[in-house]
Amino acid sequence: MSQAPFPFFVGCGRSGTTLVRALVDAHPDMAIPPESHFVVAEAPRGGAAFDPAALVSALAASDRFALWELDRDAVAGAVRGAADYPDAVRATFALWARRQGKARYGDKTPGYVVHLPVIAGLFPEAVVVHVVRDGRDVAASFVELGWAGTAEEAALHWRLRVSRGRRAGRALAPGRYHELRYEDLVADPERTLRALCEAIALPFSPAMVDHRAGAAEVARTTSHPEYHRHLAEPVTADLRDWRHDLDPSTLARIELLAGPVLAGLGYEPSGVRPSARDRAAAAGHRARWEAHRVSRRLRPPRPS
Repeated sequence: MSQAPFPFFVGCGRSGTTLVRALVDAHPDMAIPPESHFVVAEAPRGGAAFDPAALVSALAASDRFALWELDRDAVAGAVRGAADYPDAVRATFALWARRQGKARYGDKTPGYVVHLPVIAGLFPEAVVVHVVRDGRDVAASFVELGWAGTAEEAALHWRLRVSRGRRAGRALAPGRYHELRYEDLVADPERTLRALCEAIALPFSPAMVDHRAGAAEVARTTSHPEYHRHLAEPVTADLRDWRHDLDPSTLARIELLAGPVLAGLGYEPSGVRPSARDRAAAAGHRARWEAHRVSRRLRPPRPS
């Protein structure tokens, strides 16, 4: 690999990717900007030629990219000098990194977990870092924030994203996919961060272990800073625990829906025995979820 690795931090929402961004961004050589979203959305499709002006216009119109707080002329200058779309993306990230006084950059956009083949195809130097967290804790967090109507819906979302990310990541060439377990990170931050640094060819820095100085700025440059109210606190394992946050019936239904993926990741079962009512309810959630996904696939595309 001739270029330094371009790490992409992905994962199901509420899995700790913002914490990982804060920890990695605390490194004196690595800058992680706000979520990009444009890397996949603006990539030329179907053999279309790269249009620098169109990319600059799209970035200028994006509320998400506004969080980067980059001067439009500076972005235009960086993009205009690029040889192709991947180079334009690199130049935009490098512009952010230079503003932070850093030499390297990475991306933290959790949703790219379902677009790993696109990311890998665009950037030969990409290394995917998949942040994984126990789906029961993720489901509880989704419900608390109103991101899902039920914990069962959240569990199905988690199962899909984690499964797709793992499957696509493991299909990449050796050295291009690294799984980071949230539970390992909060239990032993330095050991987990050292393994991460090795995966992305970044010398470990002790500054990564204490991210609190930059946490407020990281939270400010998210779409919803209020979701990250604990970010400035020391890394700790006791912010959420499904053993206390979920009632037995909800736990049983989540494990009926996502149990094989939880087990495949090595997460311990709760030991709760599902009732006949739990089994029927889980089956109903699964059927509605699958019907919704099918209807979305069959929906006609919006006119351009």
